[in-house]
Amino acid sequence: MKFWHKTLLMVLALFIAALDVSVIMVMNKSWQLNMERETQRASSEQALIANNVYENLNSLLARGSRVDRPVLYEVMRSYAQNYRQQGIALQLWDRDELVYPAGEGQRQKPAVQAGQVEEQGVHIIRIAGGLSAPYEQLLFVYEREIGELYARQSELNHFFVLINFTVGPILAILLYILIRKLTSPLRLLSETTKRIAEGNYTERIQLSNRDEFGELAQNFNRMSEAVQGHVTELSEMAEEKQRLVDNLAHELRTPLTSMQGFAEYLNTANIGEEDRVTASRYIWSETLRLKKLAFKLLDLSAMRHKRLELERVDIRELFQSVQQTEMKPLQDAGLRLVLDPAIDSVWGDADLLAAFLVNCIDNSIHASAAGGEIRLLAYKENAEAVLEVRDFGSGMTDEQAKRAFEPFYRADSARSRAHGGAGLGLSLCRQIAEAHGARLTLESAKHEGTRCRIFLQLHNNSVAGS
Repeated sequence: MKFWHKTLLMVLALFIAALDVSVIMVMNKSWQLNMERETQRASSEQALIANNVYENLNSLLARGSRVDRPVLYEVMRSYAQNYRQQGIALQLWDRDELVYPAGEGQRQKPAVQAGQVEEQGVHIIRIAGGLSAPYEQLLFVYEREIGELYARQSELNHFFVLINFTVGPILAILLYILIRKLTSPLRLLSETTKRIAEGNYTERIQLSNRDEFGELAQNFNRMSEAVQGHVTELSEMAEEKQRLVDNLAHELRTPLTSMQGFAEYLNTANIGEEDRVTASRYIWSETLRLKKLAFKLLDLSAMRHKRLELERVDIRELFQSVQQTEMKPLQDAGLRLVLDPAIDSVWGDADLLAAFLVNCIDNSIHASAAGGEIRLLAYKENAEAVLEVRDFGSGMTDEQAKRAFEPFYRADSARSRAHGGAGLGLSLCRQIAEAHGARLTLESAKHEGTRCRIFLQLHNNSVAGS
């Protein structure tokens, strides 16, 4: 059963129950007031008639008449005939004997009381009371039929039943319309939730109410936007991971195939020493290239979540460490590394800055011809510390320079593959710069060379974080 169905039935039941209880209480109170009013009226009339009878008997006694039963009968008959037209019946009892009306001696003497009774299906109100001395042995009884009062009450009861059968359906229809209107935002929310669950994350609730439903719609829309953002982010991450896997698989295929071929070649029986050394050297170089590729991929992944605590980095120690690392590649390429530190220190992470410079120098080595030089500089510019790697090699076009920091992008695929490059070096440099909160620029011209610069803090002003 739906929520609005439950609400309709519960509200209808509670309303009808409250209405019935209220009407019954009003009717009972009305009946009580009517009975009290009739009893008070009967008491007043009984007292008035009894006083008149008493005065009449005293008048007869004063004139010397004997007040016996025949006299009592005549006096009561005169009064009874006068009040009979008003629906009032009178009785007079002398001790336990009925004096008036005559011929009804079998009647039971009523007790001294005031209230309504039912006799032979007729509802009457009875007031009985004794007369004052010297007639205290006499009991005067007043009776009046109140069937009309019961008839009116019965008519009210029938009218109440009719109202119940009439008002119930009308109330149900009105409540149906009202509750359907009040719960329409819930249906809209349910429908929108269903469409979002089916994958349509752009759905939003268009509700202008300024009540709790309006607040719920606004919060739901904010939640939907957050969900959509997370889904989009997860989708982009999945695409990025898939692209990374595809590119990595592409990069690994060629060296693995070559290594497999040379390994099979080494297993042949007829092979010279020179060929064995050549095959072994190639397998070794390809192994180093794969190791370097794996480490760079791990570095790229770690840089997205790493938070840096900046520390003072001595420029001369940093340059000497980088020079020692790149000594063998520089000698093999026939290049010279020129160090030019114009400042003493910067604030950053020494290991990451060293990795930054090593990757920049590796790219410069691949782009430079034998006999050339690569410059490693550190200087101050506009209150910032600049680390620069400059070469005078083949350079890049503007389009190549714009895409140089993309993962797996290689401006010259043939040269990069010959040197074991995977196009990840400059991408890692960009991650390092972002982790330091630093600016990174790349300036290059075809056949003129390339300048890669990172702008760092001269002083410890803040803590960087990615």
